[in-house]
Amino acid sequence: MRGRGVRLRGIGPALDAIGPLLAPGGAVLLGETYWEGEPSDLARELFGDGVRDLAGTVGAVRAAGWLPVAGHTSSRTELDAYEWAWTGSLTDWALEQPPGPDRDRALRTAAEHREEWLTGYRDGFGFVTLVLRRAS
Repeated sequence: MRGRGVRLRGIGPALDAIGPLLAPGGAVLLGETYWEGEPSDLARELFGDGVRDLAGTVGAVRAAGWLPVAGHTSSRTELDAYEWAWTGSLTDWALEQPPGPDRDRALRTAAEHREEWLTGYRDGFGFVTLVLRRAS
């Protein structure tokens, strides 16, 4: 997604980067987006081509040499609460600030993201949290 911190491109590179940091026999907590249905054109633009469906996401984990030992698929209610919380808290913070570029940028960022979420990907976006261990 646009403007969101550092993100490694794909599950394989992320797990490759994490692997050397993990204690022997340890587990990794991985959160990953997936499509619940056919994404809109705007959703594809926002997320790129690397997002799969849930089965494809788990398949990419396995192809990288890891196995899920536990998982949680976020519900629409949980995802909505997350989106409202972060866009709302940013808006709330901005409204407490004096007029200026930081306030304007925060309000714009929250409004743009909320619009992208509501019109672009809300109905087809999923999020899964997996606990992973190495397959070998």
